[in-house]
Amino acid sequence: MRASPLSAATRAVRTAVAVAVLAATAQAQTVPADTLEMPEVSVTATRVAVAPADAPARVAVLTRQDVEAAGARTLADLLEARTGLFVKRYGPGGLASASLRGTTSSQTLVLLDGHRIADPQLGQLDLSLLPAILFERAEVLYGPGSALYGTDGVGGVVNLQTGTSDGRDATLELRGGAFGARGLSLVGRTVGPLRPGLRGGVVAVADAEGYDGGYAFFDSTRFNNDTGAPGLWVTREDADERRTSLLARGWVETGRLHVALGAWDASAERGLFTPGAGGGQRQWDRSRRVWTDARLRLGATTLQAGALAQAGLLAWAGGPTARPDSGRTRTLSGSLRAERPLRLGQTGVATITAGVQGGAARATHPSLQTGASERSGALFASAVVDAGRVIIAPALRFDGVRTMGDSLDVTTLTALSPALGATVRAWGPVRLKGSARRAFRAPTFNDRFWGTVGDPGLRPERAWTFDAGLALTLGTAAQGVDAELTRFDTAVRDQIVWRPGADAVWRPGNVGHVHTSGWEASLGVRTPLALGVHLRLDGIATATDARDRTEPGTTSYDQPLLYVPDRQFKAAVTLGVRGLAFDAEAVHTGRRFVVADGTASLAPVTVAAAGLRLHASDPTGAIAAALRVENLTGRRYEVVRGYPMPPRHLSLRLSITTR
Repeated sequence: MRASPLSAATRAVRTAVAVAVLAATAQAQTVPADTLEMPEVSVTATRVAVAPADAPARVAVLTRQDVEAAGARTLADLLEARTGLFVKRYGPGGLASASLRGTTSSQTLVLLDGHRIADPQLGQLDLSLLPAILFERAEVLYGPGSALYGTDGVGGVVNLQTGTSDGRDATLELRGGAFGARGLSLVGRTVGPLRPGLRGGVVAVADAEGYDGGYAFFDSTRFNNDTGAPGLWVTREDADERRTSLLARGWVETGRLHVALGAWDASAERGLFTPGAGGGQRQWDRSRRVWTDARLRLGATTLQAGALAQAGLLAWAGGPTARPDSGRTRTLSGSLRAERPLRLGQTGVATITAGVQGGAARATHPSLQTGASERSGALFASAVVDAGRVIIAPALRFDGVRTMGDSLDVTTLTALSPALGATVRAWGPVRLKGSARRAFRAPTFNDRFWGTVGDPGLRPERAWTFDAGLALTLGTAAQGVDAELTRFDTAVRDQIVWRPGADAVWRPGNVGHVHTSGWEASLGVRTPLALGVHLRLDGIATATDARDRTEPGTTSYDQPLLYVPDRQFKAAVTLGVRGLAFDAEAVHTGRRFVVADGTASLAPVTVAAAGLRLHASDPTGAIAAALRVENLTGRRYEVVRGYPMPPRHLSLRLSITTR
């Protein structure tokens, strides 16, 4: 049988790619099919699979299609472009943390296949170090998740999911761009039936990134001796980055039993650009994670067990000859739960879940007390009751955390987190939503054990959030409209704040009281147009008013919180036809206050991007290429004051898949 023209082209491109690997000058990404389908279910909002429109809280599901359309290299890129989260960036290659609804980054919980992966010393993750290619889906729950997942889920939950979709293929992806950006990824997958009654598979990903980042920017803090005016064009130094990730996940499944095992090793080295500081500062990040999940069906009852072990290293050096300060953390967590559906009358169904969870963590650092450790345990129960017209989702969780430092003093923190949500199928495609949820955040190791200023007796932060919303879903996955409007109010008590004392030494304390209110609105449109063109339009808008109400009578009372944008507008459009797709997006970020008395702020800024993707495939494989322009209008802007973002620049991706 004569090979198809595409097969011949595929072989030719394979040869070209082999040469490009040695040169490492191209960039790749698989382009989706013309028809852009929406995800059907979410598990993060209730632990039970429900349609996003039926979830009692706002929830968004992001897939590989969103990664490709957004040109996202990292999880930070994806969340910034396609969700209502605010991503706080210290320039490219620097720390990128995300927050929801005016909360802090440590109040946003990040999960990996349902397991907590935050650093217990810092209480947060650097999302710029998480390559987007590692994950098949990401679910974002807006608002508290403590009743289901425990500590940290005050503002929201991001659940990253590794993929197990059927198929057998291998993909090579090359990336390149301005300012020395280059990258290489290898993805291998074999998933499907192994023999009658047995399914399984393995997915493996290797990813490497490099970035020099030496672009020019206008430094308004410098003085131009030639013109006698403030402001000077300089080159951004100490902005390079090197990052590698290796991830593998395997699973087997019979009719009753499902067992999965995953491992992820990630490392990064980068320079730290610091405004007004001397050069040579560097940081090293290393993490290793191993996790397992098992599910066993016993009649109508399903038992689920999971565990994760994690080791992390964070080292920092203040100059080229300085000796790095290294901090190490180790965590272990596990859970066991049972799930059982119950029939209610003729049409109603209730799914009941109950279980236990436990964990242990330890941290070492030259500035931490020796013996800094904690033990935690939790009991939880939840339900999803679908009575046809009404869905009710109650949940209750009790957490206890036992901490110990070198003084051998033991402190136990407890938190009770109830939640109640409801969705009313009011009329046809219209849903009414409402919820009341309590959340908490336990102090980090730094809060409790940092030198002589840490306080092991700190109380956990506690918050109540109330939501009310309206959702509309029309049509099918290929052609339809989705819209949702949400109002929220949050009050946080005992917020942990680091402040200088009379001796000018910064110390943590339970002094904070924060009130946040706002609106969220989203719209998604999917429709075929003339001549085989498919349109996808997505938009989200947020309005957030987060205020410090800690100390009445002071200048900071009732002032907006630092770096909480009062408005965000994000819009993205994709036009696809016969293997060709055009993407464009714009992100508007409102003003962000940078001092506590509200007298100084960063001006609102709108940043746009656009790209073109090409895709061709046949049964033997696929070829894809993408060209993208970032900061399309060449705006000069900063997300954090003093950390300039790049000017207009190009990036290129090229990939080849064999089946």
